[in-house]
Amino acid sequence: MGGTGKLEGKVAIVTGAGQGIGEAIALGYAQEGAKVLVTGRTLSKLDEVVAKIAAVGGAALALDAVAGEAAQSKATIDKVIAEWGRVDILVNNAHSFTDYLPLSDPKMEDNCKVDFQSAFFGSLQLMQLCHPHMVAQGGGSIINMGSSFGIRCEPGFLAYAACKEAIRALTKTAAREWGQDKIRVNTILPSALSPKAIRYLEESRTYDLELSKVAMRRFGAPEDIAPTAIFLASDASEFVTGQTIGVEGGATML
Repeated sequence: MGGTGKLEGKVAIVTGAGQGIGEAIALGYAQEGAKVLVTGRTLSKLDEVVAKIAAVGGAALALDAVAGEAAQSKATIDKVIAEWGRVDILVNNAHSFTDYLPLSDPKMEDNCKVDFQSAFFGSLQLMQLCHPHMVAQGGGSIINMGSSFGIRCEPGFLAYAACKEAIRALTKTAAREWGQDKIRVNTILPSALSPKAIRYLEESRTYDLELSKVAMRRFGAPEDIAPTAIFLASDASEFVTGQTIGVEGGATML
């Protein structure tokens, strides 16, 4: 499969895995020997990811599930346990994004509800549901996705930034509470251009400005994020928990 077996024998769930960062992480996990359940809104995209994993000799299943919907979160965990009997890795990547909106706009509260329901509550639900299984099997690794926007607080992105900072608080709280169970919880701050991000940068004419903030002077790709997600899922990071790791070329330095 091209990997070195870092995740051999492990079972992973990757949400929002139909494209972009989620897809790259799912492929990377499979190449390192993990069985992967990929979830998202669009089953056809997930099926394509499963086919790519099968093509490199990996094992994967697809499940259409909307992040933040409690019944679908339960179905996700039920599926992975029914198929493979355990869950070692959870990557909470799914997030329903809201568009640029000034703080003074009356729709801001609705925007916050959209972001928090999908990304924050979606992550919380799956973490709670994974917890008893990880405790019973002696540990696990949970990886949440934050954003440098949560730290930088750029104008127009309150809903997104607030949600991402709430996720960092969720990560650190879980790391404190679940460390004794050998469950590690960490946050990645990723930067990888998506079609929506490119469109926003072009429409707002901020492409060059945002690029100038990146120490390495290039925007990331989904494949830039996967190696860190593999490290945090593997036994090589068994003493790493509660941390925020930026994988975004030095745009944010903690």
